[in-house]
Amino acid sequence: IATNVARKLQEERGVQVDAVVLESPYTNIREAAAHIPITKIYRQFPGFGYLILDSLALGNMFFRSDENVKVLACPLLILHAEDDEVLPPHLGRKLFEMAHSAYKDKTKVKFITFPEKLGLGHDYISFNPELPALVK
Repeated sequence: IATNVARKLQEERGVQVDAVVLESPYTNIREAAAHIPITKIYRQFPGFGYLILDSLALGNMFFRSDENVKVLACPLLILHAEDDEVLPPHLGRKLFEMAHSAYKDKTKVKFITFPEKLGLGHDYISFNPELPALVK
């Protein structure tokens, strides 16, 4: 949602947001749904892609951060914990790599991972006492 709003403001209103900060992001909803733990038992069944993943598209649910970051010009910070069991860190890294390759000014794109030993998982990056300094 954040990348979509930033893109719409930039393209439709000519307004560039100051920055976008993404916590535990994914590339798009289809790829995220294919990796979240709750779908693990269903992935083995025929039709999983059509019944589950494609139904999101039929419902007009895309959440295409991967496409949005390719056109953003504002600073982008991606945060991901290595022990995130809801959305795997490789999705955040993939989004970073897409943004990094698309941005003209590569210094505007940052990816910060938090080690597993911190136990931040999917929900607790905001509890890290170093986060304000990292965002700044």
